[in-house]
Amino acid sequence: MEQIAVVKQILSNGMAKVSVERGTACGAAHSCADCAGCEHVIVQTEKVVTAFNDASANAGDVVRLRSENAPFMKSAAIVYLLPLVLALVVYGIAAATLTLSEGPMMLFALLGFVIGIFIAVAWDRHMKKTDGLRFHIVEVKKACSGM
Repeated sequence: MEQIAVVKQILSNGMAKVSVERGTACGAAHSCADCAGCEHVIVQTEKVVTAFNDASANAGDVVRLRSENAPFMKSAAIVYLLPLVLALVVYGIAAATLTLSEGPMMLFALLGFVIGIFIAVAWDRHMKKTDGLRFHIVEVKKACSGM
């Protein structure tokens, strides 16, 4: 995945702090102040991450930022798919082993979903703690003399 970012600070270890502007949820080119959909979704419009400074960018430069796809896709699958899969699996196991009506069986599905949410939250915390999603500055789009 590639994004455009602005270098905020150069770190001594070959890394850089970059600011990525988050887009709107609806993705339309319009004034978000006038869009009812955007006003409910946007909480934080800027995300600061640490990236490998492969392109030797300087503070203030506009750069192209690339994230490694495998960890990103794995995280997306865990966060978005795991709760649904666990809900269906727990429901299926309960349906095969218990003789209950549909109402209590739905509670088993909810239990599987909640377990999936807890796993997804734990995974998200783990990825943030270990810097599991790595970003690389691959190109300086617009050089700046400094901020």
